[in-house]
Amino acid sequence: MCVAGLLLLGCCVACERSHIKDSAVDQYPRSSQELDFLDALEKQIVVTNDDALHGLIVFADGADLSSTYEGRVAVARQKQWVGSGWNPPADESAQIGWMSVAACRIVGIKGGLTMRVMGPIPRYATKELIFMDVLPLRTENQSLSGREFVDFIDRLGRVQKSGKALALAEAPTSGSSGEGVIPAGAPNQLLDQSSVEFGLPNSAFTAPASPAPQPSEVP
Repeated sequence: MCVAGLLLLGCCVACERSHIKDSAVDQYPRSSQELDFLDALEKQIVVTNDDALHGLIVFADGADLSSTYEGRVAVARQKQWVGSGWNPPADESAQIGWMSVAACRIVGIKGGLTMRVMGPIPRYATKELIFMDVLPLRTENQSLSGREFVDFIDRLGRVQKSGKALALAEAPTSGSSGEGVIPAGAPNQLLDQSSVEFGLPNSAFTAPASPAPQPSEVP
């Protein structure tokens, strides 16, 4: 009985989430302070629910008009980023799962059959974004550091603009072999297909190497 109690206590401690008082959005809540917000967030050990909502709302709408956490939660519910009963503490570390759902809805990532039928849900939305190199390798219940969240938003912006989270290779100059350019139709460009269900390796994101030069024949 004592052993079982200790195991249960250990599980509770392991599942306890971090809390950050006076987080980045508390210090810099106004739209005119976005650069200060991002700078403070990069130094933060973990992104909170309030920070993440603020950052995602700014990314989606261009500005966060809510002055309170409750207002941001209402916006997230309206946009179907979270469920109607979702209301964790503002200063608690944000779970990757709901942030992934928000990201998929903002950018319009359709995913595979499961996401197409059920809509983006935390588990599959997270897996899709990991495959697309938008997120680091995590589960939907884990968190991001402040720096990782800033990078997450940056990669979402690249996906929204070009369909890829990775930096685009420069276009080849006239007469060049095209080495280093990601070919059209590469798996990371097909957002309406499920990269997760395809089970493609990470090497699918890399450009193919140019063929080795063949030795010339000596007559």
